[in-house]
Amino acid sequence: MKNSILLCAALLTLGACVSHDFSEGERTNYTCDSGREFNSRDVAGSVEVYAGGQTQRLLPNGEGSYSNGTVTLTKSGGSATLTGVSSGSFENCRGRALNSWLPSLW
Repeated sequence: MKNSILLCAALLTLGACVSHDFSEGERTNYTCDSGREFNSRDVAGSVEVYAGGQTQRLLPNGEGSYSNGTVTLTKSGGSATLTGVSSGSFENCRGRALNSWLPSLW
């Protein structure tokens, strides 16, 4: 009995030592005025953008701006613009964050 209690206490203690950033990987879907869509997610100090069938990793490039030299994402409030994608620009886009681990009720 005593060993079981010690084992449970040890497991609870290790479970409290989580060093994972749960906001990392949070995905935001953007819908643009033209009806086009793209999504982005925060990954280790950068942003991954999926648009036009391609994934691009963009690094911080100023306040609210991310770029890899070709593709640039500019975010301001809840809106964004994505340029440099081979399929064309995504302008006047509005974002909606998705928490994939929560069930969608509506």
